[in-house]
Amino acid sequence: MKKNTESGNLKWIRGEFERRLAVLRYSEVAIKQHMRIFGWIVDFQEGYGEENYTKETGLRFIAEYRLQANHVPAMFKYSCKVVRRMDEILEGKQFSPRFCEAKQDCPPHFSGCFGKYIESLEKRGLCKSTIAMHRRNALKLLCRLGDGIRSMENFSAAYLYGVFARYEWPSVTLDSAKSLLAFLFDTGITQTDLSACVPKQRRPMPLPSVYTGEEIAKLLSSIDRTTGIGKRDYAIIILAANVGLRSSDIVNLSFKDIDRNTKTIRITQVKTLRTITLVMNSEVEEAITDYIQNGRPQASSDKIFIGSQAPYMPLGASAGYVIAQRRFNLAGIAAQGRRRGTHALRMSYATALVRKGVPYSVVKEALGHEDPESAKHYVRVDARRLRVCALEVPKPAGAFSMVLNDLEGAL
Repeated sequence: MKKNTESGNLKWIRGEFERRLAVLRYSEVAIKQHMRIFGWIVDFQEGYGEENYTKETGLRFIAEYRLQANHVPAMFKYSCKVVRRMDEILEGKQFSPRFCEAKQDCPPHFSGCFGKYIESLEKRGLCKSTIAMHRRNALKLLCRLGDGIRSMENFSAAYLYGVFARYEWPSVTLDSAKSLLAFLFDTGITQTDLSACVPKQRRPMPLPSVYTGEEIAKLLSSIDRTTGIGKRDYAIIILAANVGLRSSDIVNLSFKDIDRNTKTIRITQVKTLRTITLVMNSEVEEAITDYIQNGRPQASSDKIFIGSQAPYMPLGASAGYVIAQRRFNLAGIAAQGRRRGTHALRMSYATALVRKGVPYSVVKEALGHEDPESAKHYVRVDARRLRVCALEVPKPAGAFSMVLNDLEGAL
């Protein structure tokens, strides 16, 4: 019994996990990703007040992760793998082998247009990860075209429909296929815009994760602001909840971005590269000032938010999510299928603005959105305003009215 308790100790599992990954020569990036998800599981377990990890804990974590309507499928698969490997450590088993798809090479007769397509993506200034994603998915389409097409001039819609019918296509692969086919038409490689032949998958937009004003007030009041870490976490969370900043923009915030005279924050967003200016209310200004003057360790970094232990490096891009999730757990706020990171706080801020009747254009600018329709997404959770848009139920007429009259007569 004692052995089982020791096996369930998270500190021991973490050490064994890191040792095995190092022995298997995983890259630093892969190990960091594994341990990031391990931290999620630790936060999840602490939220339930459990000290030892068990297989049942892993199952509950996966079940709750699945309830998050807007979770990333790739991260869900990664999380399942981490849980499986934690279970294997508990049972004293070796990690089960992973099987990767064989690397595919572009068919020689498509290599020219494929190279031009990748060059066009690079000229558009897309980030490396986005280009890699389009490269991988476009290559999958070209390989599945097979030898049936030897030249793009002979490419037909009928043949393309057959290819889409023979294989299963994730929505992200279809998006890349559409991008490739549109490029081929725009550059004159194909005479027909075959991007119209790409099947459309219905992807319902999930409702945003929104918390009430009372829940956010409870979250903020639960943070102990007598410590340096508490002051930092409070400032990060209030920036997301009261200003609507993304996690990446919060951790990237530097001293030069704060103008105390005008009480504004002026930044160039990490995601969109757009420059925006946001007004700080007194609570936000007080929280930032309190952390800088009374909680921030002495460090040479120009970033405001840094780690609490030497060498006091700037926080990573995902730190905001991790901090918010831990604080949600400590505050005892039930997620009920909602996300618990800074993005959920940002969504709550936007939804609160919409409920107050703030115009969509103003909400769009406040959140730094590029799409003018983005702000309309938040009104979907406001039942009161949606009722105003409800249409009157038409009176029954025609054959339907006759059927209803017959039913009433029968009753």
